[in-house]
Amino acid sequence: MNKVHLAGKISRVGQLKYSPSGLALLEFMLAVAQEAYSKSSIGYYQVVVSESLAEDLRGKLKIGMNVTIEGRLYHRAYTSKFGNRVEEIKVILENFGG
Repeated sequence: MNKVHLAGKISRVGQLKYSPSGLALLEFMLAVAQEAYSKSSIGYYQVVVSESLAEDLRGKLKIGMNVTIEGRLYHRAYTSKFGNRVEEIKVILENFGG
């Protein structure tokens, strides 16, 4: 099962874009407090919203807004044009609570 639940604050909101096939896409960054080995820090997660939910959330997402999300993880690895190995992990949004 690939499921993730996160609660945090929006730290960046991208612009609504459309794929060549016409799919609406919106990305935002979610800052989440995390603790490991009795140290606190902030983790940043890139969240991808698609289809009608992306169009619904456009203009509603504000930096600093507290939200909860549910989605699934998407992992991608590739070699950049400079020859570096790059790994991305994104959250594909399924449910949003503002």
